[in-house]
Amino acid sequence: MTIPHFYVLRDGLYEPTHLARSPWEKGKQNGVALGGLATFLMEDVPTPAPMMTTRLTIDILGAAPHAPTEGQVRIVRDGMRLQLVESQLLVEGRTVARATALRVRLAESPVYGDTQSYPPPESVEPSPFMDARAFGGTMETRLVSGGLREPGPGVLWVRFNHEHVAGTPLSPLLRVTSLADFGGGLGSEVSIDQWTYMNLDISVHLLRPPVGEWMLADASTSSAGRGVGRSDMIIADRDGPFARAHQMLFIAPR
Repeated sequence: MTIPHFYVLRDGLYEPTHLARSPWEKGKQNGVALGGLATFLMEDVPTPAPMMTTRLTIDILGAAPHAPTEGQVRIVRDGMRLQLVESQLLVEGRTVARATALRVRLAESPVYGDTQSYPPPESVEPSPFMDARAFGGTMETRLVSGGLREPGPGVLWVRFNHEHVAGTPLSPLLRVTSLADFGGGLGSEVSIDQWTYMNLDISVHLLRPPVGEWMLADASTSSAGRGVGRSDMIIADRDGPFARAHQMLFIAPR
């Protein structure tokens, strides 16, 4: 059985599947696909010492055609205490997305902060969040509060069961990257039938990697009414919050 995936690697290029199609523009790639691929490229870069990714930033630089995508990666700064890695995606010779990962050495230190608690996923009824075809129909969702078509903050448990690149299981960081794209929709204050709120970037700050496959998003959005908005999201697992994610949103009438 073939596991649904966003890309297939052929002859050094990443060919997008139907899962990578944008819901906003016909013939383009979506943000989950691009952000995940940019993250995927950086994960293979070795570190000079045991490290973890503490900050991940992704910029969508323009509408990316649904076409074979080239990936490039380089180390911007290397050291025993921190490493900065950069990746970029090109389609037809044009850069369409860029990402950076800040990795920091591991060491013992005090534990404090982020004490919010949430009901475990088993205590919440399964509930649809997106179109059943999203993520190849493999995504499991349990809505604690709010919803994609319900204006206001939202809290959602998610378990991903797809692959980003065919033949490679999802890493913990790729799971976080996929969920970080949900903030604008989950916490939106405007109607999806009247407004678009496409995200322009993603930034994630992590205290640790997630534990297990289930992750929770606690999202809200805000706007000053100038055609832009901001999504703020707590990301948690069974052990509690471990990351914060943000997006800038391009808001326009449909």
